[in-house]
Amino acid sequence: MAYDYHIVLGASSVLLGLLGYAIYFRSIFYGKTKPHVLTWSTYFLIDTIVFLAQVLKGAGPGAWGTLTGAVGGLFVSIIALRRGERYITKLDWTSFIGALFAIVLWQATSNPFVAVVIATIINVFAIFPTLRKSYDNPFEESISIWLLDLIRYGISIIALVAVNWTTVLFPIGLVATNAILVSTILIRRHILARNADNI
Repeated sequence: MAYDYHIVLGASSVLLGLLGYAIYFRSIFYGKTKPHVLTWSTYFLIDTIVFLAQVLKGAGPGAWGTLTGAVGGLFVSIIALRRGERYITKLDWTSFIGALFAIVLWQATSNPFVAVVIATIINVFAIFPTLRKSYDNPFEESISIWLLDLIRYGISIIALVAVNWTTVLFPIGLVATNAILVSTILIRRHILARNADNI
């Protein structure tokens, strides 16, 4: 049955998401990771709305990964209020306000594609505070959640029943921004470790 592989891939993206969040929560509670509340609260909002848009456009199991992200984002946001990054810059707030403004624009449109384009732009605003924090303190951010998210959103693209710009653009954007974040963390860790060895 042609539909079966969509279900298998959709379920795989959910399992990868759950694994990623389990590792991330463990890292937070052990004090190794400090999530940025502005990034995660924005993620919760946009993942929720994108999931609804994907469902309306027939994404099928390809939307399950987005739902997992919405639920996980909610819990990380709540935990970040107590255990997250305390240093929030003006630029972080600017990114957050930009994301909220884009959400308002999103709600003003009745076109699902335009909504997803805006959501993809919001994702860039949303990840910036974590990108900035990870550049400054790369050892305070876990790679696992972002790497697994990159993989699961890649899988969710293949799991899409209806492949169109409305269903595929947002996960493509997430794969790209997660790849940038993971690369930044790895490069900065390498540079800081090398500088420490040279002291």
